[in-house]
Formats: sequence, C-alpha cells, structure tokens
Amino acid sequence: MSPTKEHIILTAFRLFLQKGYREVTMSMLVKATGLSKGAFYHYFENKEQLFIETLDNLFFSLSPFNSEMIVNPEVSFYEYMEMYIENGQKMAKMIASYVGEESSGMGYYRLMLDVANYAPDFHKKVEESNQNELEFWKKIVDNGINRGELKSELDREVLANHFQWLQDGIAINSIFSGNPKSLYENLERAFKQLYQCIKK
Repeated sequence: MSPTKEHIILTAFRLFLQKGYREVTMSMLVKATGLSKGAFYHYFENKEQLFIETLDNLFFSLSPFNSEMIVNPEVSFYEYMEMYIENGQKMAKMIASYVGEESSGMGYYRLMLDVANYAPDFHKKVEESNQNELEFWKKIVDNGINRGELKSELDREVLANHFQWLQDGIAINSIFSGNPKSLYENLERAFKQLYQCIKK
C-alpha cells in the first residue's frame, strides 16, 4: 500500500470512529487528509469504497479473533484470562492513538453498528469473529478442566458465554456511564471474581 493511500485510510478511520459513517462527508475526508481533491480521488471514488477498505485494513485487523485461536495446553486458564485482558488494553490504546485519549470509547461501538447498517457484507465477518471468540473461551475452559484447574462439572458453553458476555456488558456500561477508562480495571475484577467461583 502506498504511503498516501495508507494516510487516507488512517485519517478516514479516525473520522469514522469520532463521528460515525453517516456524519462524515467526502469533503470532510479530503480536508482532513490535507490532499488535493485530485490526489484523494485518485485512490477513492466515494465514501462507501473508502469505508470498506478502512474496515478491511484496520477495523477487523484489531481483533485477534478474525481466525481460529490455537490453545496451548501448557498455558493455564488463568494465564489466558490475563492475556485476554492485556490484549483488550492493547486494542484500546491503538484506538486511542487514532481518536485521542479523550475519546469516550463510543466510536468503536458506533462503528460496529455502522458496519451492520452501511457495510452489510461485513456483518458476517463480525459474526465469525464473535464465534471465534466464543470458541476460544470454550477451548480454554476445556483446557482448564483437563488440567485440573477448573471444576469438572462446569458446562463449558455456558461458562464460555459468561466470560464473553461479561466483557461486552462491562464495556458498554463503562462507555455509557462516561467512564471508559474503568473498563479494564472492572473487567479484571469481574473475571478474577468469577475465576474464584469456578476454580477447583
């Protein structure tokens, strides 16, 4: 990818996160890049095309669950749980580098809704990513049970859903309460409390 095209995509990603797809105009995008109209339109003919390429190059690349996760049986459930939280923090820092530390965090979730509304073909990718994440939790629950770390009578699917939904719920609550910086602190506390209930 050329530096100019990468610059346009990064600028567009920032604007889509800050304002949402509907509010961003082509003139706004051209102005934000600092390019001439001719230079800009050489790479992208319209907002829809730019939105799709932005999703392809940045939005979906942020998640590690775009493909099936391989679980190392030597790594404990607790260690994987900590790695999950750390990865989420890295994603948050990456997004903040695009939209600024002062961002409410709403942009990421708004962009997810925009995907459903304005890029329906990508909705399948979101569903696949969510399914891969659920499968990851199932695998590490199985691994934790096999290692003798977790209680053997647990329903792995129910427990996997608990961890996935817990993360979603805390994230949305943190954002709508206007305190997104508390997300990973609250998530860590909730995960560790749940872990105390399921460990042997």
